[in-house]
Amino acid sequence: MAHDSCFAWIVGRFKAYAPVVETDTFTYDSPDLGKEVRLMNAVARFRPQAKERILFAAHWDSRPWADKDPNPARRTRPILGANDGASGVAVLLEVARVLRKSGTPIGVDLAVFDGEDLGTEENPSGYFRGSSRYVEWIGEDRPIFVILLDMVGKMDLNLQWEANSREQASNIVDLVWQEAHELGIRNFKSTPGPKVFDDHIPFLNASIPAIDLIDMSFPEWHTTADTPAVCSPQSLEAVGAVLVSLATKASFLSR
Repeated sequence: MAHDSCFAWIVGRFKAYAPVVETDTFTYDSPDLGKEVRLMNAVARFRPQAKERILFAAHWDSRPWADKDPNPARRTRPILGANDGASGVAVLLEVARVLRKSGTPIGVDLAVFDGEDLGTEENPSGYFRGSSRYVEWIGEDRPIFVILLDMVGKMDLNLQWEANSREQASNIVDLVWQEAHELGIRNFKSTPGPKVFDDHIPFLNASIPAIDLIDMSFPEWHTTADTPAVCSPQSLEAVGAVLVSLATKASFLSR
């Protein structure tokens, strides 16, 4: 099964880099798919004994139906999700590879969530299954903050302040944008962006500071055209560089 094979590959990559990798399997009874589906989260932990921890995360699932495709005949097909899903995972895997070599002065967790994209307008409860599960799973072991990556691979990436992030975790937005500015990375724009309901919402609802790095200006969103051809290695590198800098300096602890 492709779902199991993909998850096994991601976990294998995590295990090649991180001292501790944990997985969690759970189920969701999807009315849209007409069946119960098995979902899986994974987290790679660096400095696993450290009490002070930060979390970088992305969803690894892709949408089961291309409901925004301009061709109606394709709207029941699953999307490849090169940007909407895989881009965030790609950044996390590279961050894991770098942290294995560099180390980090703080605990860093890299999590991949399943079941982010199972919702519809008629059934919004299908969204954020993996991140909601993760918030329950960690209990009181709460990170200092969460940075969520979603759709960070498009060409000419422009990351604005996502509105929920700005309203509820403005200090983390400022921290990340300042880091990007100091690194000379211009993809982070200091302008208000749209309100996006994404995997950071369950953390915000649990009073855990969380922000969403996302560029919603993506015509291929939820279509069969979301393929590697519309993605940019430079965009992925820019986002990864900011995360690595935050994780390896951890200068925010003294701010």
